[in-house]
Amino acid sequence: MTQIGEIVTLRPTLFGHFPMIKPPTIKHRTPLSWLIVGGVCVLLSCNSLNLNKPSATDLSANVPEIVHQLFDAVSIEIFTIRLAPHQNELVQTLWQEVDEQSLPPQLRRELHTQGFRVGILHDLLSPALTQLLNNSSENKSEVPPGNLQEFSMADVARETTVVRNVHNLFPDMRALIKVFDDQNALPEFSLFRQENGMLHGQTYTQAVGILCVSAGVNKDGSAQLQIVPELEYGTLERRIRTVSGVVVHETSRPRYVFETLTISQRLLPGQWVIMGTTTMDSAGVGKAFFVRKISTPEQRLLAIRLVQVRQN
Repeated sequence: MTQIGEIVTLRPTLFGHFPMIKPPTIKHRTPLSWLIVGGVCVLLSCNSLNLNKPSATDLSANVPEIVHQLFDAVSIEIFTIRLAPHQNELVQTLWQEVDEQSLPPQLRRELHTQGFRVGILHDLLSPALTQLLNNSSENKSEVPPGNLQEFSMADVARETTVVRNVHNLFPDMRALIKVFDDQNALPEFSLFRQENGMLHGQTYTQAVGILCVSAGVNKDGSAQLQIVPELEYGTLERRIRTVSGVVVHETSRPRYVFETLTISQRLLPGQWVIMGTTTMDSAGVGKAFFVRKISTPEQRLLAIRLVQVRQN
């Protein structure tokens, strides 16, 4: 009797003689063949019933997950802390725990000259930072997570002391952080800088500081976090820019980019970047980012934590 899969003849072709396999018929079926046929029928019936198969409209819900699977991503938490006058001693304790020497000496001097204070917090359980973040449960607010978006204190009640935001940073994407919203813009801000050995000055109206945060993934599982201070000023203008080779039309206010103050720091999951100003009365760019006189002089602190690095 001919068995399933038995070679029964050699068929001549242009490329030589190839064996032909005799297909099974009903009378030649063995118990194994019946088992195979039965399994195929079950699979076909399940497919015809469309069990657990998403429709075309359901696929849109999986797009974020697909993006997560295709690209490297860095997840960060950003905390904006409104400091109370009685917390000055606590803030000084925090700066004692922060490693300001992690930054290159020239960059550190430039940041300090411009009124910025920046450092890395390696201790995952900083008592001072924990106390600042856990000030009280009713004084916290969360902003919905986003990737390429801008957030500020604008939509948060004045009583809120801590604002938390979560970002998933993919390649060529950045988070735009406003420590103070447009309603608290500086009516005038004078900026002096040296170019080609000469001192230049310019006054910017309705100025608001923005921190542009982007990140890349290193091969060792760490992340390279980049923070660029920018000053947004003036009125809305229509402009054209290119993003990854794509021309984008947008309406935004002009910005001055402080390229010499760009911070590029390698971080491991759980580590922090702490940013603030040197003092309340400091002159320089840092004051435009972290200090305002609303009803009384108010100072804010920024804490960025690397949550997770995902490599694909």
